[in-house]
Amino acid sequence: MLVSIITPSFNQGQYLEETILSVLNQEYSNLEYIVIDGGSSDDSKKIIMKYADRISYWVSEPDLGQADAINKGFRQSKGDLICWINSDDLLYYDFVSTRVKQFCDNPDVDFIYGDIEQGKDQNQKFLRKGSKSDFKKMLLTLQVPIPQQSSIWRRKIIEKIGYLDTQWQVLLDWEYFMRISQKCRILYKPGPVAFFRNHEKSKSVVESKKWALELEKYYNTLFSGFLPNEYMPLKSKALTEMYIECAKICEATSDKESMLKYYSLAKSSNVYFYRKRFVINFLRKQRHHLAQLLDG
Repeated sequence: MLVSIITPSFNQGQYLEETILSVLNQEYSNLEYIVIDGGSSDDSKKIIMKYADRISYWVSEPDLGQADAINKGFRQSKGDLICWINSDDLLYYDFVSTRVKQFCDNPDVDFIYGDIEQGKDQNQKFLRKGSKSDFKKMLLTLQVPIPQQSSIWRRKIIEKIGYLDTQWQVLLDWEYFMRISQKCRILYKPGPVAFFRNHEKSKSVVESKKWALELEKYYNTLFSGFLPNEYMPLKSKALTEMYIECAKICEATSDKESMLKYYSLAKSSNVYFYRKRFVINFLRKQRHHLAQLLDG
């Protein structure tokens, strides 16, 4: 199988070379590597040019954001299998060979994901596990246990569901994997195959407040006619869970006004489920407090 790997990049010169080498040093040889840089003002272009003879395609020009950059890479790709790795993350040397074998062993599967290691650097990391799930469960819980760095899929997924939606800034992979899980067969295979770097400039840290805004827009759009009728009975529970999650995000970012707004919306969506969720959270906190006392 030809495997296409895309790296979207913008002003990540500090980490970019390590990412590039993690792809070029894969033990699997039939690779197509595509780097889409958004016109960086740091040394990113210089780093890309250093490896240009081993990169199948690269460009450095302004784009409309990360999703647009990844889509550019998808359109250039020719692989039987496709994935992306961000310019501050790493693929382990056997990522591709492991996934190719798993696809050969599971010819009816469209999308495979697993576990990753996460942290500030390779000396400070912890295991972040994915888990088996499905679209209905993800919709109700807002938990999409699919680490992006561990994921790879067959080309027919793009042909079936299209490209990333460029309206999303932080929800882009989350929404894409939700769409895939609804229409394609996904498979969880345990084992860490990549490294997700957390740092103070990482997108997930800098743009945390956008999660609440995009989650609210996504869920309200879904339940406004974009879902089959079979999912409509889940609407009030799903919206309640979404608003509670948005409230928690706002609480974590000290936005008290938005937090109270989202809690009010959660209660009005399904008051019974809202109260039940608060009882469950209270009991969890009590169990945690009791465990700490016993450990002490």
